[in-house]
Amino acid sequence: FFTLRNSRQLDGERLVIFVFFPAALCSVFQVLGGVLHILHNNPCHLEVCVDSWPTFSTAICYRQKQVYSMVIPDICTAFTKNPQTLRRLLVNERVVNWSHGLTFRGTSLVYSVIGVVYLYSCRVAPCSIFWQYNKDFILKVLPLPVSILDESHAELVDRHLPYGGSQQSLNHVKACVRHLPNHCVTDETGRPVSWMLSDELCELRMAYTLPEHRRAGHLLVLSLTLIQRMRSLGLPVYCHVNQQNQATIKAVTALGFSACSDTETMSVLLIFHYK
Repeated sequence: FFTLRNSRQLDGERLVIFVFFPAALCSVFQVLGGVLHILHNNPCHLEVCVDSWPTFSTAICYRQKQVYSMVIPDICTAFTKNPQTLRRLLVNERVVNWSHGLTFRGTSLVYSVIGVVYLYSCRVAPCSIFWQYNKDFILKVLPLPVSILDESHAELVDRHLPYGGSQQSLNHVKACVRHLPNHCVTDETGRPVSWMLSDELCELRMAYTLPEHRRAGHLLVLSLTLIQRMRSLGLPVYCHVNQQNQATIKAVTALGFSACSDTETMSVLLIFHYK
């Protein structure tokens, strides 16, 4: 197999990746986001493994093992045209680190390799991918003081993350703030009261509003601002929503997002090493 860690490895072959993906765009957003992140200096230390090079049928994106943290679950996402090849790479411990907790942002293709799921024990949270493709979508909102987070705000963001509170998670937030698109709404003192970031797979993530500032349309404004910014950078605009979270599904639909038609069984898998 071949592992991509930085753009210098491509030597002019960058188009191979971008020509390969669009035919099944909805099922490869996360891998495509990881590839774009790698090509933009890879500040969050991802790598992509493909079964062969320069032509390939399977791609797996994950965090480089030397920066893995027990506090921030290792991420892994995959795209394949050949489920057997995907399974072969998933069970290869030189590719995927199964020795600790792993967050698998998977697609319906995971069900083609369900044996891997049982082998390593996992919990499944059914989600759907929503993507924003309507460039002409316009929604009138109240003007708010939108700004950009800086590293001095990282502790505030980290404090409200489910896995926050450690130096490792704080370092991850700092990397996202420093290198990736984000926006925030500030109060009269310049302190962020609501924010939304993007992560290393180019997904809209880590959105939060302080309780005393909720129901004021902050996340709506941030969503539209961040969508516009990411689109201007040529990045995909997407998010994943739990299929049971009807309120959030309604909200993202109102923002012009549409559910990918091939992701009725889209899942995020929390996979733990079987001991």
